[in-house]
Amino acid sequence: MIKALINFRYVFVIAVIFLLINSLVFLVVGVVKSFNGYAAFVEMGFTVSETNTPGQYLLEALDFFMIALVFMIFGLGLGRLFLFDKVSSEQLPGWLRINNIMELKILLWETILVTLVIFCITHLARSDIGSIEILIFPGVILILSLSLFLVKWHHAKKQ
Repeated sequence: MIKALINFRYVFVIAVIFLLINSLVFLVVGVVKSFNGYAAFVEMGFTVSETNTPGQYLLEALDFFMIALVFMIFGLGLGRLFLFDKVSSEQLPGWLRINNIMELKILLWETILVTLVIFCITHLARSDIGSIEILIFPGVILILSLSLFLVKWHHAKKQ
């Protein structure tokens, strides 16, 4: 029974493969958006007007790169925990030296917070600053940051 349960973890191969494919797709979309931004900048004669802002493409590309990073960390983290748990930590990069779900959750939480900050900056660059809805992203970032702080504080207090 225990052996069957332990072998069931290899189902995560499917999840890891698709998470890494998703990461690759978002990476390619980010590269395409970057090239579109560069092309728009060259097409406009290296000037920027209020109607045509090639920097928007670059900010959107940064969003896609950060989402690719989240998918990659999640996929490699699941692979580390469920598939490659026998690999020694010395063979892994520092950010992938996780030993349990809690460490993966904290790593993902921090990555998602950085992604949300960048997404918020992109949204601020595109939006009407006078709208009250612009406070939604900073509010979400604040709540997630406080939650992360409390989780880390509680975890450090237990040890």
